[in-house]
Amino acid sequence: MEPTTDASIRIDQMFCGPPNSGNGGYVCGQLAKYITGIAEVSLRQPPPLNVDLRVEKSGDTVQLLQNDLLIAEAKSARLVMDVPTPPGPSTAELASQSYAGFKKHYFPGCFVCGTKRKEGDGLRIFTGPTPNGQLVAAPWTPQDNLFDRRDELHSEFYWAALDCPGAYAVHEKKNSMKVLGRLTVKIDRPVTKGEKLIVIGWDMGSDGRKFYSGTAIYNEEGTLKASGKAIWIEIPGNTF
Repeated sequence: MEPTTDASIRIDQMFCGPPNSGNGGYVCGQLAKYITGIAEVSLRQPPPLNVDLRVEKSGDTVQLLQNDLLIAEAKSARLVMDVPTPPGPSTAELASQSYAGFKKHYFPGCFVCGTKRKEGDGLRIFTGPTPNGQLVAAPWTPQDNLFDRRDELHSEFYWAALDCPGAYAVHEKKNSMKVLGRLTVKIDRPVTKGEKLIVIGWDMGSDGRKFYSGTAIYNEEGTLKASGKAIWIEIPGNTF
């Protein structure tokens, strides 16, 4: 059953990206629940933590608001792009060992990619460059508490996992602080409990302060589970 728009969303501190705002992918995934099929979610403000945010339908979009301040908006979308073939599990594991966040991390407490998050407390997806330099990749086995009663991954965690690897896909182009501006996600097949996955990201170009990336989730057998396309915004002066 689809949720109604007479509702609210509260982002717990656990799901932060920067210390004082929600992880962009996770927040986008929560709002995307109000859209049928493929959704595109644009973040307009840093999503605040631990407050009730109002969900409202406005025309063809669903908005997330704090009082009258627009935090994010979602709409139906198409997602057409070539998704690269993933590396094998051993290559993904090796790539993860070169994760740039191990040396310097702007948001080490991030729910998705933060190095200060412990097992079971965050996703700990640490994507590093593959040998050919065309992708970043990492293995990922979601914790059991991320699944529903059917033992399928909750939808917001696909979105979360498809977020941060995109930032690291464009990291080598310019090592600067970037935050998620927009994310479009297509979920193809459910991830089931215990399934071993490979998450990849790739550079799709840039335009001034905007950087574009693609991301995807595969299982170890090479079956595509979900894919995403993101716009990242560079923050001048690395302040947030």
